[in-house]
Amino acid sequence: MTLSPAYRSVLWWAVYLCLALWVQKILPGIDAFTPALILACQEKHPWQLLWLMLICLLIQEGTGNLAFGGGILYYGALVAMFRIGQLFFVTSGLFFVLLLSLGLGLVRAGILLTFISLQSLAVPPLRLAEETLVQVLLIPPLWGAALLTRRWFVRHEDDGI
Repeated sequence: MTLSPAYRSVLWWAVYLCLALWVQKILPGIDAFTPALILACQEKHPWQLLWLMLICLLIQEGTGNLAFGGGILYYGALVAMFRIGQLFFVTSGLFFVLLLSLGLGLVRAGILLTFISLQSLAVPPLRLAEETLVQVLLIPPLWGAALLTRRWFVRHEDDGI
């Protein structure tokens, strides 16, 4: 019995989200959903991106200790930066993902610094810098692995990648 591309896609997203949660448990402070959202932006299926963002937001906002809204700002910035990047770059390549990763690192640091200061939390600056650097370095390989496994597993031509 073979599954249709739509079912294979849903199954792939479910497995990715479970693996991303596992990565986040191993590396606290890291957002492993970001590569999936980049991939969803590249596939140009707005409803898929919307549902995926909603699921990721509910998980991130529900499990974090920062006030509500940081995840919305971060994922909103991701989509905005992706859309602006489409005007200037080929968004399906590694170069664009590297640039986007660097930009998201700056956005993430800014959001975290803002929310930490608003909540008067004590977070060592070195820890914040390390987490941001790991996040920036982790996005491209996770995106590459997600892209390759998704192409292999889902196998449909209309993904826009």
